[in-house]
Amino acid sequence: MAKIEPGMEAMLDMYFYETNSLLEQLDEILLRTEQANAFESEDIKEIFRIMHTIKGSSAMMGFDNLSVLAHKAEDMFFVIRENPELITDVSFVYDLVFQVSDSYKAQIEAIQNNVGGEYELFDFDGLIEKLKNAKEKLSGEANGEAPAAAENAAPAASAPEAAPDKQKTSVRVFFEEGCQMENLRAFLLINTIREECSFLEYFPADVETNPETSKEIIEHGFLITFSTEDNQDYILKQIETALNVQSYEVLTAAAEAPAASSAPTAEIPPEPAKEAVQSAPEKPAAAPAPTESAVEKAQAAVANAAAQGGSQKQSLISVNLAKLDALNDIVGEIITTESMVISNPDLEGLELESFSKAARDLKKLTGELQDTVMSIRMVPLSGVFQKMNRIVRDMRKKLGKDVEFVMEGEDTEVDKSIVDSLQDPLMHLVRNCMDHGIEENVEDRTKNGKPAKGTLKLTAQNSSGEVVITVSDDGAGIDPEKILAKARRQGILTKPESEYTVKEIQNLILLPGFSTNEQVTEFSGRGVGMDVVKANVEKCNGTIVVDSTKGVGTTFIIKIPLTLAIIDGMEISVGDIVFTVPISTIRESFKVETEQILRDTDGNEMIMLRGICYPLLRMHEKFGIETEVTELQDGILLLVETDNKSMCIFADKLIGEQQVVVKPFPKYLARYNIKGEGLSGCTIMGDGSISLIIDTNTLIG
Repeated sequence: MAKIEPGMEAMLDMYFYETNSLLEQLDEILLRTEQANAFESEDIKEIFRIMHTIKGSSAMMGFDNLSVLAHKAEDMFFVIRENPELITDVSFVYDLVFQVSDSYKAQIEAIQNNVGGEYELFDFDGLIEKLKNAKEKLSGEANGEAPAAAENAAPAASAPEAAPDKQKTSVRVFFEEGCQMENLRAFLLINTIREECSFLEYFPADVETNPETSKEIIEHGFLITFSTEDNQDYILKQIETALNVQSYEVLTAAAEAPAASSAPTAEIPPEPAKEAVQSAPEKPAAAPAPTESAVEKAQAAVANAAAQGGSQKQSLISVNLAKLDALNDIVGEIITTESMVISNPDLEGLELESFSKAARDLKKLTGELQDTVMSIRMVPLSGVFQKMNRIVRDMRKKLGKDVEFVMEGEDTEVDKSIVDSLQDPLMHLVRNCMDHGIEENVEDRTKNGKPAKGTLKLTAQNSSGEVVITVSDDGAGIDPEKILAKARRQGILTKPESEYTVKEIQNLILLPGFSTNEQVTEFSGRGVGMDVVKANVEKCNGTIVVDSTKGVGTTFIIKIPLTLAIIDGMEISVGDIVFTVPISTIRESFKVETEQILRDTDGNEMIMLRGICYPLLRMHEKFGIETEVTELQDGILLLVETDNKSMCIFADKLIGEQQVVVKPFPKYLARYNIKGEGLSGCTIMGDGSISLIIDTNTLIG
């Protein structure tokens, strides 16, 4: 067991965040370049920088095994970087670096799950030996001349001196307050621009090896000097977009030298000296704020940032998700309290013009506040999609299947909590498509007119307040007869076989324990773990359906709300009880005529609407509620649809549309299986009463 060094606890979250981000970036580069089986020059440089940064930050945190592992991977890529045209085979490098990435992730997870600061220390000796052997092999390919070790690769603080008359430009960079490890961030920035600089000088000069330089950088900034003949647009862009850079100012030695349009300029001597840096002015003060309202100023700031585009650095910070959850809860309470104030029965019948105006303004502001908080929590699905890309890559090699992986809509944004919940279901679906969907025998595909290479497609798109994610393959598809036979043997059929539609048969694979595979493999078969997929999707208030054609392929369709906390609902009353139905599931509401009421052969009530019969659910009978409205013509019907199933719900009356904050049921009610009865939660109404939120999917099912 190892122990986290004292004093480093406060920096752990930042280390985890940045290292995991770099590892995801590394995986993305490897997956992209592996298809071409060749590294581009920029890819090699980027991987080298990633390894160098991870090495330095891990060493600073005291994680020596991780630092050594990154160092050896850096050594290997140093050989590739210095001799790209001489190295003929890099195919084995991919598997090796993926092992490095996986090992890093495993050790980081162990550190994150530490108890009392102690964690399991993994032994990477075997992997380090493989990296050494790979370096030697690559060095041998490079004409048998092994280059200098990577630890000696970092150039000195200054590149070869430029001609005395060459003009230079200096940039002072300030990092975000509290970002920590400023010296390593400075060195990473230097590595990023080094290749474009014919002359490069920076101060402090020993940022890579001296953590104490962080104090100097915090107080006076990090000074970078390069030739005005270099690619300044590129250099300034790299500085502007670098991680944790808060601002920068361009200091030029000649009036004609270009400078960033958004940065103040000042005259300095051509050769920056330590004294000059120390006496440099502090960060430029912000311009006086105009006398506007808080909302107008905020809106103006957003508009100005958008108008500036790339000429102005966008400030980004990372925030603990728990803080966002707390903020989201507070906003929900504000919305509830606002509703209670405006709907206070003591105000009924009063003519309060000023109050009404203030109430409208408050409602507008709370709406904007909610939209802002929701947007903060929204993150793209690209991170999860890239992880699926890695799974496909590994299974492609292990199963020997030639499969093309296609991603669409990975920029679609959903709530952070939903993104975290989606990773496991998507992993199950992708693995099952690869293992059981795509045919093992290429001849089976070609004789059916399919291309030899299979296709696995992962897509996402927004649709009516939901995000629709599909996982599809062009494989063998699902055989309904095989599914039905298996279900018969397991005794899970609930009605005569002849009454099952093809779609109902296909969706049997989502039942617990159902599988068409007689043997469980490393990756399982279609059906193994599918009940877990359904359960995890339903935790997000989502649905999943299966659509498959034998011999053509299979598609899994997941529909989930964009956010879980606040929904638009339609309030209906049944007796003295108020229910809230999610508006996204309501197709229409209507008054029924006598001739529309029918009964099926089993005597169940049906409603005929535009030539289609829909089953009817009386809410007062379902939940045992006393009401005087029992005749269908006296109440209101809602046609709801979810998961490709429809039903008419009968209630006393519509109350109206209301944005509601979803509250979970108390834990002590869990033993009553309330959710199984068609209720997903509750919300507090404006008058302080409770409204039960309908889970339309469960209610119809």
